[in-house]
Amino acid sequence: MWVGVIFRKYGPVLWLLAVVQLRAVSADLSVEDRTVQVSGKRFSVRLVRVPLEGFQIRVGLAQGRVGATEWLAELAQRYQSVAAVNGCFFDAYTASPLKPPFHTLITGGEIVHIGNVGTVLGFDGRGRYRMERVKVSIRGTAEQKREWWLRDWYAYFINHPPETANAAVIYTKSWYQPNTPNGGVQVVVRRGVVQKISSGSQPIPDDGFVLLLKGKETSMLKRFRVGQRCTFRITFEGGDGAFWRRAQEAIGCGPMLVKDGRIVVDPTAEGFSHAKVLRLSGIRSAVGITASGELLLVTCSSATIRELARVMEALGAKDAMNLDGGASSGLWANGEYLTKPGRAISNALLVFPRPKRRWFFF
Repeated sequence: MWVGVIFRKYGPVLWLLAVVQLRAVSADLSVEDRTVQVSGKRFSVRLVRVPLEGFQIRVGLAQGRVGATEWLAELAQRYQSVAAVNGCFFDAYTASPLKPPFHTLITGGEIVHIGNVGTVLGFDGRGRYRMERVKVSIRGTAEQKREWWLRDWYAYFINHPPETANAAVIYTKSWYQPNTPNGGVQVVVRRGVVQKISSGSQPIPDDGFVLLLKGKETSMLKRFRVGQRCTFRITFEGGDGAFWRRAQEAIGCGPMLVKDGRIVVDPTAEGFSHAKVLRLSGIRSAVGITASGELLLVTCSSATIRELARVMEALGAKDAMNLDGGASSGLWANGEYLTKPGRAISNALLVFPRPKRRWFFF
């Protein structure tokens, strides 16, 4: 009875709200081929414009794993996305099938890789974004009943090869293989409890992680024992910490090209040292966001980083950053390549239609 009263009183308003909601998500992405003239030069640009009010963004991992590679179209289709651009720099030139990324990656609310070089673009669950230089740290706690000073531990990386003599790396189910790399002493944690402490490669639990300690970092072993509770937390420095703690998707790369509508290129300050970033020209990919809330996925003909910044400014980006380029540069939309990459890539920025809200009427 009360339902009928509510409908008679508020029915027209509820219907109006439903109509407004449907219209809000009706906008579609658009594809453009453009010639942009900046600094006395012409650049061929392929561009996908994505109105963020109607779409959501996700970071896709090649083959669903950190360190694997996959062709952009295959990656985009496997995730069932409607548009995609290649992601961050990775070790493309190693002969090993393991080709780890160099930058921070968050997907599904989980940080799956850390790389404290460059800029990070992140989105929260409501589609709000930040594009900032962010430093990520790992701090852990091991339960100690008596020696309380031994409870804290740390790690440098998540899901990255233990390449240095001294290493402290966490491995999760997103790692390239089901087992950890062979090396060091490893602490296996399931459901927040230490299950095993052993040397050599270990299976990675779906409901936990493995901490690999190598070289001088094996001194932390005295903090762990089988059966104790053990957890870790991620901290973010240098940006909007509250936002990054709730970020659902994020991809690092860089350098930053445009910030608040101004060109702000400073690759050395962001930790880049390779000539391809500092001064050389090359095929480029970039991502930007306009003041009106459009995401710009861009590939550009041969340009320096500073020229790319001017291109993104000309396209209307309020904020923009560089992505991996050269043979990695690729853009895909509506089931076809707009720019075909020359190699398989490590990760990508993916676009999906935002689910429409369901409305119920009585």
